[in-house]
Formats: sequence, structure tokens, C-alpha cells
Amino acid sequence: MDGRRSGRLWWTKHVGDFPAGPKTVLFPPFSAFFQSQSPHYAPSKTQKLTQKALVFGSGGKIPNILNPAWYISDTPYLAAMMQKTALLALCLFPAWLLAQPDSTRVDTLRAVTISATRLPVAPANSPLAVTLLEAERIRRAQPQLTMNESLAAVPGVFVLNDANFAQDLRISIRGFGARAGFGIRGIRILLDGIPESAPDGQAQVDNLDMAAVGRIEVLRGASGGLYGNASGGVISLQSDTIAKTRALTARLAGGQYGFRQFHAKGSIAVKNSGLGFSITHVGLDGYRDHATLRSTFANGRWFWTPDSSARLSLLLNYANSPRADDPGALTLAQVDAGRRAANPANRRFNAGESVRQGRAGLVYEKKWPGRRHLQLRGYSTWRDFENRLGFQNSGQVVFQRWFAGGGAQYDWLLANWRFSAGADFDRQTDLRQRFDNLDGRKGPQSLDQRETFTSAGAYAQAAWTPALAWTLSGGARLDAVRLAVADFFDADGRQSGRSVYRRGSPWGGVVWRLRLRWQLYANATTNFETPALNELSNNPLQVGGFNNSLDPQRTISVEVGVRSQWPAGLSWEVACFRVRTRGELAPYELAAFPGRTYYRNAGQTLRQGVELALRWRLPRRIELALTGTYAGFRYKKYETPAGDFAGRRLPGIPRLWGMVEARFIPTGGIFALAQLRYTGRYYADDANAQPVEPYALVNARMGYRRGRLEVFLGADNLTGAAWFNNIRLNAAGGRYFEPAAGRAVFGGMGWEF
Repeated sequence: MDGRRSGRLWWTKHVGDFPAGPKTVLFPPFSAFFQSQSPHYAPSKTQKLTQKALVFGSGGKIPNILNPAWYISDTPYLAAMMQKTALLALCLFPAWLLAQPDSTRVDTLRAVTISATRLPVAPANSPLAVTLLEAERIRRAQPQLTMNESLAAVPGVFVLNDANFAQDLRISIRGFGARAGFGIRGIRILLDGIPESAPDGQAQVDNLDMAAVGRIEVLRGASGGLYGNASGGVISLQSDTIAKTRALTARLAGGQYGFRQFHAKGSIAVKNSGLGFSITHVGLDGYRDHATLRSTFANGRWFWTPDSSARLSLLLNYANSPRADDPGALTLAQVDAGRRAANPANRRFNAGESVRQGRAGLVYEKKWPGRRHLQLRGYSTWRDFENRLGFQNSGQVVFQRWFAGGGAQYDWLLANWRFSAGADFDRQTDLRQRFDNLDGRKGPQSLDQRETFTSAGAYAQAAWTPALAWTLSGGARLDAVRLAVADFFDADGRQSGRSVYRRGSPWGGVVWRLRLRWQLYANATTNFETPALNELSNNPLQVGGFNNSLDPQRTISVEVGVRSQWPAGLSWEVACFRVRTRGELAPYELAAFPGRTYYRNAGQTLRQGVELALRWRLPRRIELALTGTYAGFRYKKYETPAGDFAGRRLPGIPRLWGMVEARFIPTGGIFALAQLRYTGRYYADDANAQPVEPYALVNARMGYRRGRLEVFLGADNLTGAAWFNNIRLNAAGGRYFEPAAGRAVFGGMGWEF
């Protein structure tokens, strides 16, 4: 749809009859609004003509408050339209002045797009719930250890386990991922458009360097129509941009519990190519006994633009963590005896992990006239992993993982249509072995098998703007998944086998622009999730092969939301969602194998919730933020040998959680931040017999920046509240709790060379 027709529709709805005429165009103030609300709007050629003498109203006596140089028309109805325009402008002008206390601010005019939706779109035009986190929030005066430092600003996202690096971060989005025994399940993680999640839906972020991340996009809600299997939400991270000139930055940080960190990064651009790199080393002794961490990360990026229409990018990543100890979970009695103590079994069996991982990705982009765009991508990742658990039988796990894949996507943007189509292919191979854990030493072998996960998917989506106030979006994806296991361990017989799944995932959404800066959006999406290879190989029968009793879970979700953005820096959003899942994968433990998580399918779950986010940028660089989530997540049908849990709340997710924050971030000099995080009561087990009490954490940051030097000081949990940063769901023997640190102080300095 061109700008003239868009303007005519808006004018007729809000002002009155629009005058007919072949050369009617719009004032730039309205044109700018139309362009901000619709990416398809483009000024007509007539707006670029020479100024003409215009007559306002009868006799030309109405003041020219709208600058006639911006309007050109030869229609006989000019006078009537200009009278209504002037009247509307006079009514809106005082409010417009009050809404803009600082006319020099440029952040209200930035053109921001998000790419996690596959087809780039402005956040206000997305029918899906998306949150964008910029570099300021991710890095300023932060320890830069985990994503949890930033994700508190995203409603609907709940994070556990940011201190036990042997178990890795556990992230859930609207309940997706809450089942993870360790790491991340059911959520798609991307770095610079390349998958960090393995094809089977597992993701470990122990190789991600948060000090090198410049932007995070969070797509909240099921996204099977875009990404296929195990995409209950999407977290897309983007590295720092490569500077046009030479740049080098170094950062030193340290704090309590043996925290120390060194980070250096640099970039250089020469003619039509650029190179960026970063390296980070982290050491941590930990709040609890037996919680030591040693990690080193290295990242490299190179791009080449042979001409203005093409770009080739090479992405490299390497991580080496030779030591990440696991202090284990405790019973309440053990917590009362000593919060800093490790589980005795974990100390005896030297529980922990070591990992090395490398990744290479290649992305080629090409643009043609007519707003057509092609992207080709390919990647390869290997992971060498060793894990020691807190028991003897099969208590050591060793696997070498390789997964690789590629994809293509073609976009075609028309006046009021946007099309996108693409395909993905991914393959994962795990060579998994298990051995007895003889007090930390490798004992006799108990499992030896090769596990493969192959997926292929094709998708298409479109967005149509039939009128300025409406955008309709929708699409579908078809996936074929093959899982196979080759059992090489003969002592317990051969349990080789395979399974094949085929799923279609349609979705649809709508955005209704109610008025100048209000949007109402709604969507209905689908999602499916196969068990991950690790979940299938944890067979409660204690034999090789897969746990054949597990089936994929299937989800249908509906969402309605309203959001608003104002020039004064005020933006807010409210989203309501309802998610129904059949065959939800639920975790549990066996008493003989503490620390190893097994899975079974729950009959049906219902997740309903409300998310709130508010951000207000006041004058003098002060920013207030508020996020809140209400989550009514319950089992509808779920019966196990331990009982019938229908009507019980899903464990591991509180009913209420949120954050209040105040920031003072000037361009130079002193900066400060104060933050309150609240987590409501939730349960550690399906029976809801073991509650986890609510807690509130007060965090603070302050520092000073002048020129190229920045120094900072921070403290987490200023009040010293007693809380748990991880809960082992349905743990055997009541070992649910991993105590968190009290007050933790850190500081550091950075220098730009």
C-alpha cells in the first residue's frame, strides 16, 4: 500500500471525508507517523516537487502552521482538507509539546527492527510478543557472567541456577524450559543468527561470553511455525558491531567468593571488510564448597562486502572450561546445618564437569532492487564433554557431540505485502559413553551408543497491510524429525532403534493500530517438542537404547496484548496468554541415581498468565522500569505411581515474579542503578508438598565514566536475604535445594584504548 492510500484511510477514519484527487499527498509529520507504523510506507514522488503557492481556507487567512512546502496538491478540495488539518494540528500541538520535554533526544526517533521473527519488523508491528535488550542493560556495571543479569527485564521469563555452572543456566519462557534437569530445554537459542541450541532442543550456554554480546531479542511464546521443534520461545543474541575505526577495550573485574574476570575485545575495518575479536577468562571459587569454575572464551568475526548489495560473514567461537564443580542439592535439614556446605556425595564422587566447544558459521546475504533479500547460512559445532555425578553406578558420562546444518531464506517486500520462505536442515550426532564413578575415577563401562537426531523443515510466512490500521500475519512450517540410536554395549543386549515424527505448525496473528501510538495484537501459534537425546538415553530401565515410553509434547497457545510507545520516553505492554499442552515432558529422579533426571509424559497442562512491562525515560537520563508476571500453570491431567496430580501447580515456576528498577545513566560522569527483584512462592515437586518460600533481592550498581575510563562497584542481595538460586524438581530424598549467596560485592574498571 502506498503512502497516499494509507493516509486516505487514516484520514477518513479520524478526521472526515478525504478529498478525491490524483495528486493528493501527505504532510511530512503525518508521513513520518505512517512510516513509523508501517514499514511499507514510502513518500510519493510528488512530495519532491518544487513548492507551489497554496491557499488556506477561504481567502487564505488561516495561519500556515503546517509549512505549505510540505504539501502539494492540485485538487479542488484543498481548502476543506486544509481547514480540518489545521484544526486537528491546533488541537494536538499543545499535547505534543508537553509530551516532549527534551527536543534534542534522538532515542525516540530511532528505527528499531527485530530479526527473531525471521522477517525483520519493527516491534510495534509484530503480532508476537518480543522484548529487546540493548547493550546498555547487558553490560553496564554487570559481572557479565550469565544472561540472568539481563533477562530479569523480560516479563514471562524465569531463570534459575545462575551459580552452579556444572548444571548450567535454566531458563523458562511461559513455562517452556522449566522441566530442564540441567541446561536449557525447549527454547531456541541463537547467536548472530546461528543456532546455539542443538537440533534436539538442548542448549548449554556455558560457551557464551556475555561480555561480547551487544543485543538480546526475546521472542516470548511458542514459535514452532518459525523454528520448528523445541521452540517454545526464542532468545537471539547478537555480538557487538564492528567499529568503522580501530577500537580496543580491556576490562578487569573481581569480587567476593573468588570472582575474577579479564576481558579484551577489539575491531578494525578496512575498506570493504572488517574484523572483530574478543577473549575472556573467568575464575570463581563459589559461595558454596566444591563450586569452583574456570573458563576461557574466544570469539572472532569477519565480514566482507564485495559491493553494497552483498555481505559475507564468518563467525568463530571457542570455549574451554576445564573445571566446573557441582556442589549438589541439599535437604532442608542440611541447609539448616550449613548453607555453604556441598552435598557429601558430590564431594565424595567429585561431581562436576569439563567441556570444550568450538563453532564456525558462515552467512551470505544478497539484496536486489525491489526489496528482495536472500540469506544463506551454514554452521558446524563440536562439543567434548565429561560429567561426574554424585553416585557410583554409571555416574560418569562422556560424550562427543557434533551438530551441523544450514538454511536458506528468501524475503520479498512489496507495497503492502511481505513474503518470506525458507528451509532448514540440521543433524546431530552424540557418541555417548557411561562408566561407574569410583570416587571421582573412571570405572567399568556401562553404556556405549551413538545417538543421532536429524531434522528438516520448510516454512513460509506473509504479512498483509490492507489498511494503515491493520496488519495480518501468518505462516506455516512442516518438519520431519528422525531419531536413531545404535547400541554398541553388548552386556545388557542390543537396544538399537529409531523413530520418525512429522509435524505441521501453522500460526497467525494480527496487529490493530488503535490510534497514534497504541497497538492491539493477537496471535494463535502451535509448537511441538520431541524429547532430547539426553532425555531419551536416561532410561529408567537401566539398559541401553532409548526410553521408548516418551512421546513428543504438542502445544497450542493463544495470546492477546496491547502496547504503547510515546515520544516522551514512556512505553508499556500488557500481554495475556493461554497455553494448552498435551504430553508435557515432566522430570523426576530415582533414589538410586540422585542427580540424574528421568522424564515421563504428563497427560495435559494448562498455562495461563499475564505479563506487564513498563519503561519510562525521564529527563536528565533517568530511567524507570517495571516488569511483572502472573503465571497460573496447572496440571489438568497427570497421574503417576505416586498419585493423581490433576489440579496441582506445575513445579519450578512461581505464580508471581517481577522487577522494579531505577537507573541514572548520563553520557558521562556518575551513573547508578537500584533494582528490586521479587519471586513469589512456588513448589519443588508435582504433589506441591514442598514449597519454596518467596524472597526479594535488592541489587545496586554505581560507577564513574570519564573519557575512555570507567570504574564501577556493585552489590547483589544487599539485604542478605536467604534464598535458593536453584531447585532440583522432584528430587529423590528431599534434596531439592541449592542455597544462594548472601550479600556479594564486586567491582572493576574498563579502558578504551
